[in-house]
Amino acid sequence: MNKEQKELIKVINKAYDELHVLDSITWTSYRKDLLKHNIKEEKGHRNFGNDWSSYHDNAKVSDCAKLFVVKHIAEAMLNPNQFEMKDIIRIKKSIPLSVSLVANYKDRIVKAWKDQDIKYLANLDYIMLVNYDLYLEQQQRRNEVAYSKAI
Repeated sequence: MNKEQKELIKVINKAYDELHVLDSITWTSYRKDLLKHNIKEEKGHRNFGNDWSSYHDNAKVSDCAKLFVVKHIAEAMLNPNQFEMKDIIRIKKSIPLSVSLVANYKDRIVKAWKDQDIKYLANLDYIMLVNYDLYLEQQQRRNEVAYSKAI
């Protein structure tokens, strides 16, 4: 794991820790529940048919799951109506929970994340965390495409 990935994990952990406000609203610890869902989904992703381990640069399942907790809540804050009921069969099962948490407790999340850049959190890049070399390749391709369109 390189310096950039370690810095990304610090950002993710800080934002995740600040969501502790979602753990004491009802008898359900929503943040922990959302983390459990994302851990299950990440494990399923890594075990899907092929040996994906070579693509993950030793990124921990828990770090990836926290990334998705933070990312999906931030995305829902920026675009609360991004999904319809028909979308539920094609999206990760943790996403509707994230959207619902924002719909119900946005004021608490905004207060908890008062020092966070929500747009940055919504754009967290899973590939950067799990495979930095692949992330750099993707960035290079994006830059080349943008350059060719600009010409």
